[in-house]
Amino acid sequence: MPTVKIGPTYTSLQQYNVNDDKCPLFVNSSHFTGYVTVRLQDHHYKNSSVKKTCPYFEKHKRFFSFQFQGRFKPTNPNRKDHLWTFDDVMFCAETESSVKPPMGASFAIKFAKFIDPGFNADEIFKKKRPWAGSWVIYNSQPVPTFDNPSPPLLPIGPWVYYGKHHPEENTELILSNKHLNSSKRRSYFLDPSVRQSYVFDPSHIYCCDFFNNFTNFSTMNADMIIKFSMSKVLKNQPLRFVCRNKDGDAIFFVIEIDYSDLLE
Repeated sequence: MPTVKIGPTYTSLQQYNVNDDKCPLFVNSSHFTGYVTVRLQDHHYKNSSVKKTCPYFEKHKRFFSFQFQGRFKPTNPNRKDHLWTFDDVMFCAETESSVKPPMGASFAIKFAKFIDPGFNADEIFKKKRPWAGSWVIYNSQPVPTFDNPSPPLLPIGPWVYYGKHHPEENTELILSNKHLNSSKRRSYFLDPSVRQSYVFDPSHIYCCDFFNNFTNFSTMNADMIIKFSMSKVLKNQPLRFVCRNKDGDAIFFVIEIDYSDLLE
């Protein structure tokens, strides 16, 4: 409780050992190839042998971490070069069916947009696969990028960011003429026209880490100006975090958190 699965599509998911960040899950989808790991602080599974935390969280106030490292394949049907632009690729929270927003949801959305001005919640009230999220290049905290032009798309480099070794901002390959820290990089890519002018180079390996300290996916509690339980919002559904394009017709990888045990 909860159970975490990772995979290339909604229907091809494999259970993952949460907090075992030295051993990420390899994902090879139609549009992405790479590693994915999930860390949850105070992961209180019924099985006492499951890791409840990991060194990653030491001296860092975070409830979770979703981290990936890999390549984006040149499979974009809307461009002649088939490359995905920075404006195409998003990281979203979604469910299969409609959710029940908590009382005061508008305040929670305003809080999320204050933290992440690129946050998009326009589709959160959809009946089928409602979602909210932001662009990968904007929402991720550090973005280290490695040059590895070896064909084909594999290898994807060694997995080195685990334990206390956190990813650090390094965008020299993306912004060779600009030296931006994480905050300035996010401000720079808030502009859609700027995002549309950059592409995910298949010869580059991208590493991104998503985290915060106000949504606790172990306890299902959130504190976003208003405090609420995610169990009531989800209506007994698994919660997914999906790296996808905005239209949802290209899935790069899927993380699913199933709370069935907690809801029994």
